[in-house]
Amino acid sequence: MNDYTILVNHEYLLPRDYVPKNLVVTDENENNFHHYKDPSLKPMIRADVLPYFLKMQKAALEVGVHILIDSGYRSYDYQEFVLKKNILEKGDEAYATVALPGASEHQTGLAIDIAYYRDGVYTDAVYDGDKEVEWLKENSYKFGFVLRYPKGKESITHISYEPWHYRFVGLELARKLWEQDFTLEEYYEKNGK
Repeated sequence: MNDYTILVNHEYLLPRDYVPKNLVVTDENENNFHHYKDPSLKPMIRADVLPYFLKMQKAALEVGVHILIDSGYRSYDYQEFVLKKNILEKGDEAYATVALPGASEHQTGLAIDIAYYRDGVYTDAVYDGDKEVEWLKENSYKFGFVLRYPKGKESITHISYEPWHYRFVGLELARKLWEQDFTLEEYYEKNGK
């Protein structure tokens, strides 16, 4: 297996100093919806994953669905900052919606949060049933991406349903996970990790 299939969660943590070597700025979403983000930062993703996202974005646009990357790579320290801010706002509820530092897939450079361009406005208000959410659920695997925290799998992922959070796992594994309705945790449990 390649590193696209790495399992990162509350049990399998990345070290504080882990930074992917091939990050690129996506030049997407100048609005920086991630409200804790430094406004000078733009979303980053691994260079080898960006072409897959761009193909997915193009295919979506062909059917009138305009998606973009709202948030990509996050460092360990930045994830720590996000968690602390959420704890101040939400208390212990933050632990169900924000990954611990080292447990965030964003640190791999393989995870993205999706935003939309709709009616002339960029929005990160992503809800179940939105045409973008439905299109991504049915098509993202064709481009190597999976909905990482699906509804009904919270007890497995230990993260609340996030219809905006997608993870690149490669074409082959994405198809398997989609066909079997598996999370990465379920795949590794079945196949050994």
